Amino acid sequence: MKVNSLSNALPQMNTETSKRDKTLEKIATAVELKLEDSSSRTIADMMQNQISSLSQGLMNANDGISMLQIADGALSSLSDQTQTLNDLSVRNNNAILNSADKQALNSQFQRTLTSMQNIVNTTSYNGNPLFNNNFSISIGDGTLSASIANVSPKGLSIDNQEGINQYAQTLASAQSDVGSATNNFISSTNVLLQQITDTAAAKSQIADTDMAKQVSEFQQSNNQISAGLLAMAHQTDTMRQSMARLLG
Repeated sequence: MKVNSLSNALPQMNTETSKRDKTLEKIATAVELKLEDSSSRTIADMMQNQISSLSQGLMNANDGISMLQIADGALSSLSDQTQTLNDLSVRNNNAILNSADKQALNSQFQRTLTSMQNIVNTTSYNGNPLFNNNFSISIGDGTLSASIANVSPKGLSIDNQEGINQYAQTLASAQSDVGSATNNFISSTNVLLQQITDTAAAKSQIADTDMAKQVSEFQQSNNQISAGLLAMAHQTDTMRQSMARLLG
């Protein structure tokens, strides 16, 4: 900033200070003054509503993923215990075992069945039982659906190895369905994230401050103010020296 005199410098300093303060206010509020235009505000509000709806849909989809992960974990536990049932059934078919041995194996088989049935009965999400249930989740303009099969082990017996194998296949099919649903939910969250990003970028063009530009303008104004203060300080010192010489 070129300063010819204190009278010239002060108005320029005031102008730069005012400019700097307004820029700082924009940075703090992150809203351009052009939103005083009613049409711009209306469009920005509509975009914000869309962002809010998409964000809620994203949270719903993430809840769905969490739900499916719980179901998948329960199915994995059931699958592991089904292997235990199969092992017990194979051992029970050994001809050299006496009745006491078979009774002990069957007791372990029944305890395992009870544990498995407890998993089926108690696996839930937000109080809703997951197995033998259908779910629909709103994601804004669309809906995601998932079905989780009935995987109760009731009716299995240590003497029916074929039934145990069929149950294992039922579990495998249920896990495949849950996996497919999980992938669908994850894909939908990616789409929602992109929509939120794109809508927010579009809204930013209308309503939000270009932060890099505003920070640059703030720095420029601040630098000019600093330069002006230095110039004024130098001029004041020069005038003081001139007055001293005149008075001396």
